[in-house]
Amino acid sequence: MENQIGLYKKISQVMKDVEYLSKDDKVEFNNTKYRAISEEKVTSTVRESLVRNGLIILPVKQSHKRDGTLSTVDTEYKIIDIDTGAYEIIVSSGTGADTQDKGVGKAMTYSYKYLLLRSFAIPTGEDPDKISSAELDEKNQDGNTNNQSNESNQTN
Repeated sequence: MENQIGLYKKISQVMKDVEYLSKDDKVEFNNTKYRAISEEKVTSTVRESLVRNGLIILPVKQSHKRDGTLSTVDTEYKIIDIDTGAYEIIVSSGTGADTQDKGVGKAMTYSYKYLLLRSFAIPTGEDPDKISSAELDEKNQDGNTNNQSNESNQTN
């Protein structure tokens, strides 16, 4: 039990070291625009603290499935205290869209990025739950309808 407490203290120290990460990327396609945080920023920032605190994270079990262009991975990771060998199993999932062979890789990247953000409770400045996917879809459809109406008016 003492080893587990040491592991938890190290995890807590990572949480203290990485209090906040601001979004550093803009995603734009069609009428969709939003700010995001890159996997590189999350991984490099958290990695510094993991190394300093003697923690490693290893993927130990993964399954994936593909449905059309969407690939989903479910991964179990082991976070290990290198000084004692104490560990916890933590899980994460991710979905990646790709028409070729990169869907699983994209899903793995997403899964790992959000494992780090959620496991260490790192806020990024925006709450994705404030707007539902249905609201975004409706907004995009309204934008497309308005654009089509404007295009029709311009051609008439």
